Amino acid sequence: MLSEPKTEYRAEQPYVAIRKNVPMQKIPEVLPPLIPEVRKWMLKNHITPDGPEFFLYKSIHENNVLVTEVGVLVKNPEPGEGSIEGGSFPAGYYATIIYTGDYRNMMEAHMALEAWINKMGLTEKRRISGNDTEWGARTEFYLTDPDNEPDPEKWITEIAFLLDDPATEPQ
Repeated sequence: MLSEPKTEYRAEQPYVAIRKNVPMQKIPEVLPPLIPEVRKWMLKNHITPDGPEFFLYKSIHENNVLVTEVGVLVKNPEPGEGSIEGGSFPAGYYATIIYTGDYRNMMEAHMALEAWINKMGLTEKRRISGNDTEWGARTEFYLTDPDNEPDPEKWITEIAFLLDDPATEPQ
C-alpha cells in the first residue's frame, strides 16, 4: 500500500552508517545484518538514535552495483571509527512516499515516487556520468522494526528522494 507522495523541507540530519558496495540482487542478504553492527557501535559509544534506521543509496554503476550506507539518524554529528562513518543528509526539499508492506515489494514505491516527481515537473538531485548515476539522497527509512512487528504486510517504510531545485515549495 502506498500513500500519496508529497514534498517537504528537511533540515540537515546527521547519522552514523556503514558504507557497502552491493549488487542490487544481494541487498536483502548483505545490508540488513549491518544494522545491528551500527547499533552495537552506538551503544558502545553512548550515542542515542534520533530517528529510524535507513538504507541510503548513493550511486549505481553500469554493472548494477550500488554504493550504499546502512545507518541510524543521530542528534549530533559523529566522526565514527573503523567501519562506522559519520555523515549527514543535506538540508533541502525531499519528495516522500510511505510504503506499507513486505520489503520484497518495495520497488513499486520507488517507481511510484519517480513517476510522481516527473509528473509534478520536479527533478531528483542526481548526477549521471555514462552508465553511472549518483543520487543526492535516495533513502529508505524503516519506520517499523520487524522484531516488534512480525507481519511483513504491516511494515512501514518512508522512501525519500532529495530534490534538485532548492526553490521547490512543500505540498
